[in-house]
Amino acid sequence: RASRASSSSSSSVPGVVGRAMPRDVLARAASLTVEDVENEDARLNFSGALSATDAGGVCVLEGMRSAAPAGAILTFESGTRAVLLSHREPKTFGLMYDVDSSGRKVIRDAANAVAPGERCEASKVEFMLGPSAGSTLGKVVDALGEIVGSNVAMVTGTVDSSRIMREPPSVEDRKPITTPLVTGIKAVDLLAPVGRGQCMLVSGEPGTGLSELGLTSIAAQKNTGVRCVYAALGAQASRVNEVTKRLEADGAMAHTTIVTCNTKASEGERYAATCTAFAIAEGARATGQDVLLVLDDFTGLVNFTTDMSRMAPQLNVPEGTQEQMEEYEGMLISASLAERRRFLGMTLQRIARLNDKLKGGSITLMGVMYHPKGAYKKTFKSGIEGAGAGGAVLPSSVDSIAGFADMPPAIQEKLRKALEAKAAAAAAKTASEGELPESKFVQSRPMVEEFMSITDGQVFVDSYDPQEGWIISAKDSVSRIGAPGAAGPFRSLNFLQLRLDLMQSDDMGTFGCAGDEKIKLRTRSEAIRGFLKQKQGDVSTLAEQTIGLFAIQKGYTKNKTADEVEQLLAKATQRANETLGEEMKYINENQSKELSADTMAKFAALFDGIA
Repeated sequence: RASRASSSSSSSVPGVVGRAMPRDVLARAASLTVEDVENEDARLNFSGALSATDAGGVCVLEGMRSAAPAGAILTFESGTRAVLLSHREPKTFGLMYDVDSSGRKVIRDAANAVAPGERCEASKVEFMLGPSAGSTLGKVVDALGEIVGSNVAMVTGTVDSSRIMREPPSVEDRKPITTPLVTGIKAVDLLAPVGRGQCMLVSGEPGTGLSELGLTSIAAQKNTGVRCVYAALGAQASRVNEVTKRLEADGAMAHTTIVTCNTKASEGERYAATCTAFAIAEGARATGQDVLLVLDDFTGLVNFTTDMSRMAPQLNVPEGTQEQMEEYEGMLISASLAERRRFLGMTLQRIARLNDKLKGGSITLMGVMYHPKGAYKKTFKSGIEGAGAGGAVLPSSVDSIAGFADMPPAIQEKLRKALEAKAAAAAAKTASEGELPESKFVQSRPMVEEFMSITDGQVFVDSYDPQEGWIISAKDSVSRIGAPGAAGPFRSLNFLQLRLDLMQSDDMGTFGCAGDEKIKLRTRSEAIRGFLKQKQGDVSTLAEQTIGLFAIQKGYTKNKTADEVEQLLAKATQRANETLGEEMKYINENQSKELSADTMAKFAALFDGIA
């Protein structure tokens, strides 16, 4: 797209910074073809003019062709610099920064930074680079990759540094996902296993322990060789010191980099921080490493698209008008949705396992997104709120209790008190959830489901208790990679049956089913729930999880309560660590290998001895 012509009657108008651009050049540019662009002088930079500025260093440009690549360095006539974040025709968005005396990049406040109308160039050869992945190990870095608390500029331009924004790997550059990434969380590893190179959404209501889930997954990578990047961009941005101490206590900070941003950061800064986290992960992957990237949360990526609409309102479709439709990946969707899909996809598709020619490294993403309270809860009429853990329907008032008026006064009083206590507990829970920091970073249900459609699966957390662990929805949690991304020992023991049994048990509880079959499924479901219990901070190794799965699948937990199963498995795990040390070590170090017949026989003898 050509730069806008001036209304002046002079023979030239402002063009590329530092020189005048004749009108005939502008006229020619207006009729450029794709071939013209591909064959143009590589030394000629893209140009545009400042339209507006926003808080937190965000700038809006006009007149810059969309061919200017994201991540390119923008230079204004006044010398101010910025990084090009994105295009939303006909606008271009950037994030301004200064370089201090030590060479460190610092995000610049947009107020009075650049005058409206000032020209700028987007470089074709200079791009914003992330820091060397190796230099950030054990460190906390800011949105542009500078080490927090340091007076020295970041190390960059090395083999393990990457552009903060770049094209995703091609299909030819990728390799199938066949290696598990064990998170140390039993409910995740068994119900929605994660493979190295997979892009997983982690969703739940505020207060469901999603940050804890991510931190536990990082702690589980200790001694596995997996490099970790934790992006504290939402509620966790205000708790970076606590997160650092937590990871240090777990012995996990040595293999982790934390990326964060200002607690009052603009959405542009949060988006830049998201891209910096990706760049650090890509730098490590370029050297052949497997990387776990925990994005806590997707706020920067999602909200920046909303911010672009706010800063370019003329692009929004007026209410009541028909929006243009276009084809996107075989679907006919609105033009605005297609544009957002492309924007999100360009970032998420950077997650991949690379082929052996590119050293075979991988990035696995676990991205947090909170959904509104009650968005996925069943609602009922006639004063009935919902279903309990066993499918029991809970009344909300005495009016909804059949035959209440005919009950003895003592029973009526008891029911009234019980319902009052229940209402008070619900009110207290609602009040406490309103105070949760993550409540400010909730996304809409349609947005959550859009991410479900563009990721490789999701971990859907129903609830969380520090003593009991995560209750993960067996129905809504899924890994689209399937068994190839699961641990080898799990495949040996038909782990997929657990998810099916839990789903069937939940359905029976909801829709009702009498007889022995219901009792059988209910007791098995209870045994599985006992196995999946996990206290906050505990990391369950693959070998320990295999012991539990073996007991479930081979019938050693039959007719036992959840507490009895928990006690049995604790005793079995302790004995296995004492008597089967070599086998346990082999399982933990060879996560893709299936169990041998000899190991299974030893596990059977282990449980026979306990029984």
